[in-house]
Amino acid sequence: LLPSLYLSHTVSAVEVNTPEEIFVENGTDAKLPCTFTSVEVISSAASVSWSFQPEGAATRISFFYYFNGKPYPGKDIPFKDRITWAGDLNKKDASISISNMQFRDNGTYICDVKNPPDIVVKPGEIRVRVVEKGICP
Repeated sequence: LLPSLYLSHTVSAVEVNTPEEIFVENGTDAKLPCTFTSVEVISSAASVSWSFQPEGAATRISFFYYFNGKPYPGKDIPFKDRITWAGDLNKKDASISISNMQFRDNGTYICDVKNPPDIVVKPGEIRVRVVEKGICP
């Protein structure tokens, strides 16, 4: 039998949960849900960062950061003036809302939560499909 030494050296991790894919009608507001679990108390050092990878693009654009109770939306981004913090870290919710979704907003949205000393294993990714009004599945 192997000794159970391994268990005592595990590092706790933040687990980020997002839907795999959401459909949003063109011109409407979208809530991008992102929740997480952490065994550590949510501290003032906790932070959330969101980035966006447009469909067909190789690079990600960081567009939103939340730290110390304050949202920091990016200045020169595709979502300028359209982002609202919709989460509550004390409830383990790191969601955001984007108003007036456009076809150019199609792509993958990445939600990354840090809650030191917990480490993140894998950020959450949501594939967003903006569709014509009246065509939502």
